[in-house]
Amino acid sequence: MSDRIGEVIATRIVTDGDRPVLIEVGMPDHTANGRGCSGFRIEGLGEYTVDGVDEMAALYNALFEVGEVLERANDNGHDFPVPVPSAMDFPATPSRSRIPVPTAEPAVRQVIALRILITDGEPVAVEIDRPTRARERPYYVCSFRVDGRREAVASGFDEIEALFTALRMIGAWLGLPQDWPLSRAS
Repeated sequence: MSDRIGEVIATRIVTDGDRPVLIEVGMPDHTANGRGCSGFRIEGLGEYTVDGVDEMAALYNALFEVGEVLERANDNGHDFPVPVPSAMDFPATPSRSRIPVPTAEPAVRQVIALRILITDGEPVAVEIDRPTRARERPYYVCSFRVDGRREAVASGFDEIEALFTALRMIGAWLGLPQDWPLSRAS
């Protein structure tokens, strides 16, 4: 882990041809000017940092940019399975290789992104938690809350898929466009 991407909150192993490649996404953070930033690392391709209007947008941009980097790598001779277009559909099918799962999961929830939206003229709070491995299950979950309502849970085969599912569920719940995290407008 490096200071550039910060604490890793989500991972996936994809293949470049037959070679497994680790992708790590860092915890979104805020910058001195009040914007958000989030980093990611793709083994063999480097580390990247992206920004957004806040942490929610930075996280979305990081997930989207992973696909863009893999598409550009394919233009330079790599062989990543990347659906086109890659927007909001993680850019590569995970390989069968798995990252070793830690034996202990965080005991307390950890909010990784918060946004106040205005929908129908009313403010709505959206919180997304760090994805974690489901207890004694082969999948990951990502809890979220919309406007203080009861907690909802998205799931996926890894942390990245659980994050994408949470973002999609929030957008559908609130009737927002697919790329809703990119701006503060509703």
